[in-house]
Amino acid sequence: MSTLQKKTPARLFYLHMGSKAPQRQTDFYQRVLDMQCEPQPDGSVVLKGPGRTVLISPADNHGLLAAAFRLTSQQDQNDLRQRLEQKGCPTQDTISPLMQAGSFSIRDPQGRETIFGVARDTHEANLPGLPGRLQHVVFQTTELEAMVNFYVNTVGFTISDNVVDQESGQLMVCFLRSDDEHHSLAFFRGSQNEWDHHCYETCEWNDIRDWGDRFAKEHISIFFGPGRHGPGNNLFFMVVDPDKNRLEFSAELETKAADQAPGEWPQCERTLNAWGRAWIRK
Repeated sequence: MSTLQKKTPARLFYLHMGSKAPQRQTDFYQRVLDMQCEPQPDGSVVLKGPGRTVLISPADNHGLLAAAFRLTSQQDQNDLRQRLEQKGCPTQDTISPLMQAGSFSIRDPQGRETIFGVARDTHEANLPGLPGRLQHVVFQTTELEAMVNFYVNTVGFTISDNVVDQESGQLMVCFLRSDDEHHSLAFFRGSQNEWDHHCYETCEWNDIRDWGDRFAKEHISIFFGPGRHGPGNNLFFMVVDPDKNRLEFSAELETKAADQAPGEWPQCERTLNAWGRAWIRK
């Protein structure tokens, strides 16, 4: 089977957020996340920090408009688009201030937009600031099996770990990878369809400490963590931005070989946080 990891590795590159208060969001990401602002002609702003980029646009509602994945070459971009179209997945040309010509987007069965392309600029990793590379994005969904089927069998993500309710046998969470890292995308079963959180991968435990101190100075409380996830084995904590979007800061996320079989975990607090209490989605 042709997977992203084997054929056209993809890494989460930027998130396009909509905001009813874009200046407030821009101020937060500049001040707290060490991101530099580049205003765009359409009123949007690009914000760049070391290894992390977001695009913020004025919108009627807060939330995620699209997640963009970076491919390594124009050839990979063309190959992936051809594979998707052969599987009956419509693709749409996309013009992005952050992607080279030829980038394209798809929509999943619930309407989420994902962009694939080659980055215009690959120097954001050298920008000053605390380390924290944009690494994964997570959603809650009422149709978990359908989402997993689409992203695995159509797009080419690989399942790293499943979380299963031990009484019913029902799948509750699925972690998906698009390169060697444990997951760049995940879905939780929930009572509504919404953006769950996004994550910045740091280098080590001391970076988690430094980010915690940064948020403490801003009087922003941690709402989940610090702790260690079972799937991925990463250290983490979570906070929220002014629009109440959830941000995770992580360290030591594990990697997976291309042919490594999916793991299975029980649905319980210790799976989501080996150190203690967990945030269980409803």
